[in-house]
Amino acid sequence: MAQLGMAPISFSSSSRKHGVPEEDQEFAIGNPAVVELIESEVLLIIGHPHGQTERWIELPIRALPSGDKNVFHAMELGPRFRPFLEEATRR
Repeated sequence: MAQLGMAPISFSSSSRKHGVPEEDQEFAIGNPAVVELIESEVLLIIGHPHGQTERWIELPIRALPSGDKNVFHAMELGPRFRPFLEEATRR
């Protein structure tokens, strides 16, 4: 189980729907390029799935009432969240 800050992170089966393995999700969480609150209780992480690639993946993570976090989606970075990465690289 990954950690984001001190909160444990779990992975829903839906986070593997697009073929992104949990190991790649964990790497992106541990090495984020973008960490952005995109709606109440949903944090967006954008990062590389491993250290030897230029590919990006998007990971919306829901904050649970317990304080734990749950990754409910993971896929190659698409047009919906790409502006967050573009903004982060301009800073």
